[in-house]
Amino acid sequence: MRHVLLSSCAALLLAACAAPPAADRPGERRPEPPALGLFSPIRVPDDHEPALRLAARGVQIFRCERVGEAYAWRFRQPEAELFDDRGQPAGRHGANFSFEHRDGSRLLATVVEHEKAGAADSLPWLLLSAKSFGQGAFGGVSYIQRVNTHGGMPPAGCAAGQANRLLRVEFSSDFVFYRPRR
Repeated sequence: MRHVLLSSCAALLLAACAAPPAADRPGERRPEPPALGLFSPIRVPDDHEPALRLAARGVQIFRCERVGEAYAWRFRQPEAELFDDRGQPAGRHGANFSFEHRDGSRLLATVVEHEKAGAADSLPWLLLSAKSFGQGAFGGVSYIQRVNTHGGMPPAGCAAGQANRLLRVEFSSDFVFYRPRR
């Protein structure tokens, strides 16, 4: 019995030594950056490191609008819930590339670059620059990547009879949040 207990303790110690470095908060691990091609336009500058990774599930909202002589679905805003690596609600993602964590910290972001997703019906992958507000999980975040997108793109076009109609297209993705290296 004692031998089994010692073996279990040794295995736990070895596993702890092999674990990735801890994030800023106790009990959390720093996420791995996504695998990107060498020349990907959505690479984050080398002086930044991933601080947090959240999964998003929600909708992209489009409106049918006249464009010249035709009609097309125009992007209005996202509405998505953000979830941590345990599947627990962590915040919201909304209009103007805004993010709000459940701890009250917030981000406002702008698109810097984009890269096509693997499927035509999936949102492009993005690199966003961000400005953070408040202390908490989003404090000090200056870049965000939207990766691993599934869905979210509207049909190719809409008709005059659909003018001003809203369309909600389901999507999921991962968001990786970066802070400057210390």
